[in-house]
Amino acid sequence: MKKIHFIKESLKSLQEVGTVLPSSKSVVNKMVEPINFNEDIIIIELGSGTGVITKEIIYRMTKKSKLICFETNNSFYKDLKENFKDNIYLINDSAENMEQHLKQLNIKKIDYIVSSVPLLTLPKETTNKILLVSSKILDTNRKFIQLQYSKLLDKRLEEYFNKIDVNFTPKNYLPSFIYTCYNS
Repeated sequence: MKKIHFIKESLKSLQEVGTVLPSSKSVVNKMVEPINFNEDIIIIELGSGTGVITKEIIYRMTKKSKLICFETNNSFYKDLKENFKDNIYLINDSAENMEQHLKQLNIKKIDYIVSSVPLLTLPKETTNKILLVSSKILDTNRKFIQLQYSKLLDKRLEEYFNKIDVNFTPKNYLPSFIYTCYNS
């Protein structure tokens, strides 16, 4: 997808997309850094957008690993379907409904959740549901990795996860915080 198309889609629904440009290579690398790609794993990606993180996950994961992507923007979803045909489950639905989709796929626990969903701009109830479901479906000591552009989400993340590491990268059009959250 061309950057101009991404910008147009973002401006139509900034609250849903949360940004006007795709993540930089630096952000993509920071987002996938906490993932152990040497084992067969199940990863959920929330807010796949144009697939910049999706592409890197697919490139690094084993053949037996599974990637399940949630994208609510119809235009982005269509582009993802055209660009990613193998090793991926694409779901055009809100991350709030992860549990029901996992049941349909007969998956009980997840190893990693990689999220670019703009949790701060979504309604509070939606964010809380996404965080609650994420904390429930992650296996013990497995990770929820969240991209944010501020530290305003800290207290809410602490309600759902007992361990949180934060990395910072200025190498994006907006400096970015990468949260790695888990329950031990």
